[in-house]
Order: sequence, then C-alpha cells, then structure tokens
Amino acid sequence: MGALRSFVAGTVLTLLLVVLVPMVIDRYVSGLIEQVVGDAEFLLLTSETIVTILIWVVMLAILLVIGAGGILKRYGLFGILGLIFAYWVLGDVTDAVLPLLVLAATMLVTWIHRTNKKKKDTNS
Repeated sequence: MGALRSFVAGTVLTLLLVVLVPMVIDRYVSGLIEQVVGDAEFLLLTSETIVTILIWVVMLAILLVIGAGGILKRYGLFGILGLIFAYWVLGDVTDAVLPLLVLAATMLVTWIHRTNKKKKDTNS
C-alpha cells in the first residue's frame, strides 16, 4: 500500500506543480507583488525586474518543496514514477526529462560533496 500511496503522491504533487502553481502565481501572487513593489526602482532595477525576481524566488521555494527532489525525498522511487506518469497524463512524457536531469545532477553533486567530506574527515 505504501508504494501506491507514494505513486499517487508523486502524481498529484507533479500535477499541482505543473498546472495549479503557475495559475495561482499568475493570477494572485504576481499581482500582489506588483502592488507591493509599485513603480519603484532599486539599484538600477526597474519594478518589472524586481517583480520577476520575486516571482522566481517564490517558484524556486515551491520547487524545493514539491519538485522532483522533494518528491524523491518524501516518496522515493515510486513517487518519481508518479512524476513521470503525471507528465504522461499531461501529454508529453519528455517534459519529465528536465526535472529528472536536475534531480540526477543534484544527487551527483551531493554524492561528490559527501565523498570529499568523508575523505577530508578521515585524513584529519
């Protein structure tokens, strides 16, 4: 039953990330940020640039929670299979390649960092 739950969770989180989050950010968050920033300029950045940067910060925060890394951390391999299934349901499974490549690159960098840290600790 745990595998099925992980698969469904990976599917649902991916659908939320791909469909619901951009819609909510477009309709509500960007308008709110535009109101807060107003017509200001900061360090040669226009208000439009500031709004874009803040929206990217919000998106990256959401990606950390419900992106491929978050799905893998919470739901394991079956969650990742759910991610791939969600992209298949949306019509193009090749769209899952980028999140999986980013996940693989992150795992590789983490593994290298841990290996170097172990070597450094054993040499000290």
